[in-house]
Amino acid sequence: MNILVTGSNGLIGRHIVKFLLHKDLNVVGFDLKPTLADYIHFTNFTFIEGSVSDYYHLESVMEKYKIDKIIHGGGISHPKGYENSPDKILNTNIMGTSNVLEAGRLATVQQIVLLSSAAVYGSNQTTNLNEDVAPTPTSIYGVSKITSEYLANVYHEIHGMNITSLRIPFVYGPGRKTHDPIKHMLEKALNDEDVIEEVGIDQKLEYIYVKDVVRAIWLTINTKRANGITLNIGSGNLTSSIDIISVMKQLFPRLKFELGPGDFGYDEVSPLNCTKAREILNFKTSYSIMDGISEYHDLLKNK
Repeated sequence: MNILVTGSNGLIGRHIVKFLLHKDLNVVGFDLKPTLADYIHFTNFTFIEGSVSDYYHLESVMEKYKIDKIIHGGGISHPKGYENSPDKILNTNIMGTSNVLEAGRLATVQQIVLLSSAAVYGSNQTTNLNEDVAPTPTSIYGVSKITSEYLANVYHEIHGMNITSLRIPFVYGPGRKTHDPIKHMLEKALNDEDVIEEVGIDQKLEYIYVKDVVRAIWLTINTKRANGITLNIGSGNLTSSIDIISVMKQLFPRLKFELGPGDFGYDEVSPLNCTKAREILNFKTSYSIMDGISEYHDLLKNK
């Protein structure tokens, strides 16, 4: 099987590529910059430098490598990325998704997994935040993600394509390049620095460890039951900054961890209802916040 992973150098992209390679699948990584990952020399891996904004390049890659399935994570992947350049987010995320869908249609791919985001819900405080709750994005990023989902739905309805959208909350783990409270604290602490910030103590987020996301993607590409649907992929729990500090103090008992009032500027959404993912994929997160941060710590420490 030949699988195309767009955004293969991103946090999720790098981990899913490595996972698939160890499953002896042929993987084509597609990203803006050459990869420096440790799997670059795998014989079943091919890297293509390119942008999802370039339709004809995508089309030629799918034709040349006889792509069977696509995991589409290419684009701007952080709600705070390019806040002052909405055209960059919209062109990359929406047109990029449109290009992937159309090129995939013409290549008659078997399946597309679209990596969406819980940002489509905005600051929704609905108690039962399942996939039927109307999206109310509060960021350009969130708008780009729900629009991408709508495009996927249209391609499924009109062309009968097998497409699944996964709404993923705040992903943390080794390889993250953009801001992340957990990453920030770990990196400072590993440099033997106290973590003292003016804000952040009131922030609550639904975190998910990157390896749990990879497992959800793997389950999705191995089922026929997720065709044409959207799934929440999360832990179903909010983690506060106080919870994170508690874990950090166990890992670094000599250091101080102090955050001032307020949050880090992220939308605080109710926990995702992931019942549908459990029923269809048999998916449930396996990493607690303690497990995930501890493994993340060990990997950063030994890097």
